[in-house]
Amino acid sequence: MTVRADIFCKVIDNFGDLGVCWRLARQLHHEHAVDITLWVDDLHSFARMAPVLDPLRDEQWLDGIRVRWWHSGSAVSVPGDLVIEGFGCPLPHWYMQAMAAMPRQPVWLNLEYLSAEDWVESCHGLPSTHPLTGLTQYFWFPGFTPKTGGLLREADLLTRRDRFQADASLQSEFWSRIGVPDALSFESRSSLFAYETPTIAGWLQGLAEASGSALVLVPAGRALAEVVRWAGVEAPGPGDRIQRGQVTVVVLPFLSHDDYDLLLWACDVNVVRGEDSFVRAQWAGRPLLWHIYPQEDGAHWAKLEAFIGLVAPRVTMPAPWAEAMRAWNRGEAMPSFWAGVEADRPGFALPAWAWSDYLAAQTDLVTSVMRFYASQVE
Repeated sequence: MTVRADIFCKVIDNFGDLGVCWRLARQLHHEHAVDITLWVDDLHSFARMAPVLDPLRDEQWLDGIRVRWWHSGSAVSVPGDLVIEGFGCPLPHWYMQAMAAMPRQPVWLNLEYLSAEDWVESCHGLPSTHPLTGLTQYFWFPGFTPKTGGLLREADLLTRRDRFQADASLQSEFWSRIGVPDALSFESRSSLFAYETPTIAGWLQGLAEASGSALVLVPAGRALAEVVRWAGVEAPGPGDRIQRGQVTVVVLPFLSHDDYDLLLWACDVNVVRGEDSFVRAQWAGRPLLWHIYPQEDGAHWAKLEAFIGLVAPRVTMPAPWAEAMRAWNRGEAMPSFWAGVEADRPGFALPAWAWSDYLAAQTDLVTSVMRFYASQVE
């Protein structure tokens, strides 16, 4: 019997929440034949991620998934068998009323934000009773250990990655398709998808003064403002280039999920932010720097240290890596890290690959969700 699922998503932080929910919806549908309805409150943002989407339509199909605009006038007669609340966005009252009226309560999960902190393991899967409806909600924590909810990873992801990284012709075809046909002629390639930080200017200046040629790919987004300030130019558009010394910066258009994966796989180093790009960079098996979302109370520092502390005992990362992660988030330059990467690329790349292998040995998030669902309806 086909499982029906509703996923609710509010677009909050530059598509990160939506990116996770869209990947989740696609994997549930394509790998587990789940009949998905994805409720999104901002279809205009979604259309940037999926240009074929019509942001003016209340309901439409995209990649086999029903996409519905979530607004105050929305309504549903029969909720899904599985209900996923993306990152604590409260379900609308009308939907909870419909859930409470069902003869069998849906399996209701609150998909939480990713963290490597110790407490996540003890909180993952805990139930909570809604005070007004009596419905039970389960907290689902993505994570890096077998005692958490796992990470999003499509069944064929690593096979596709390995094939791409071993085939120069596939890489060349990709670079040409996104408008950078000369990418393989540079001695190093890095992607930059970060929040605003003065670290970007120091990094680019260091690359400009280095001995080897460097290519930096910047998808349209918040980091581009820092590039513009460093270069002293007017805001460039997709396809434009900025060349200073040994570094060439290329501005990329907004990439699809699949093309962003290819970009991460094709680069030597990836600077990423938030959650979605952070996880995808780990599957790339390349050295990464994580620009964690800054929180006013400084809570992000505990999350950053938890991740560093989780990696350290499992793979031997070069000494400059941990300090580079901290420095990037403090807004400081870290020349020793970049010099180390250039001097010993295998020394940085092999641990990143080993970390990806460690994560791949665990059950992925969607498989964990479906196993949990099955255990609740048996």
